[in-house]
Amino acid sequence: MTKLEAVRQLRECDHCFLSPEGVKELGEPFGVYRTVVARDNRSEFKGLTLNRPGDKEGSIAEGLPAHTLAILICEKLGIEYPTFHGIGSQLRGCCEAIERSL
Repeated sequence: MTKLEAVRQLRECDHCFLSPEGVKELGEPFGVYRTVVARDNRSEFKGLTLNRPGDKEGSIAEGLPAHTLAILICEKLGIEYPTFHGIGSQLRGCCEAIERSL
């Protein structure tokens, strides 16, 4: 996958929590890979819903939020990016900055 293909696919992952495989696929063209362990906290304001079959409040998953991967790519490449409060806006802002740099 090229860098441009990866960033375009990443942009489509609005509000997604990526699996380790997804992080690897989209981050690899940029040399970026990192995961965290997260807990489904869907009942909290702006909480995380994992959306995997069988998941419920309190389920745990390894991966990374898509907007966090976009930030890590910008930081690795030394790209300035706008900061936003909303994670969807943050993802789009970072992806636009990455695309401009390519």
